Amino acid sequence: MQQIEWEKEPVTNINVDPIALIQKHWGDVPVPVFEIVTGLGLGPDFEYLPDNISGAIKMRADGNYRIVVNANHHPNRQRFTAAHELGHYIYHRDLLGQGVGDTRAYRAEGTGMPNPAIRPMHERQANSFAANLLMPMNSIYGEIGRGITDTKMLADRFGVSEMAMKIRLGR
Repeated sequence: MQQIEWEKEPVTNINVDPIALIQKHWGDVPVPVFEIVTGLGLGPDFEYLPDNISGAIKMRADGNYRIVVNANHHPNRQRFTAAHELGHYIYHRDLLGQGVGDTRAYRAEGTGMPNPAIRPMHERQANSFAANLLMPMNSIYGEIGRGITDTKMLADRFGVSEMAMKIRLGR
């Protein structure tokens, strides 16, 4: 598998508070998830993975983590994957060990990188984190207040799939 080179020497910025960095960008539409991941020194690394694999979070040789995103997937999918893996980093770092892979359904089974410590509840937490990060309700309400009410238009504005936006809006 080929890898797209993102940075020559990835460096984890352990001096940056992840929540503070997220809050700095949370009002941006779309939320710059790759900038957040980069600011934390987590990559992202874009790799050509099998189509059924969306991404992973992996431990590097130096003990820090990197987020891997499938270079073959749609940019909206890549954004959600990066946010999902960031959720694992923030909420489940103590469970990650060598890391965990995620399928298109955001499950570790079948990725070649399962992690028995990461349970379905953890995957749901990472999905919820990704949805909240990429589609903050205050920002959605702001766009609706500006007249953007169509689900597809909102999805495009936030850089997510129409299905993700429908789920977020409860439609």
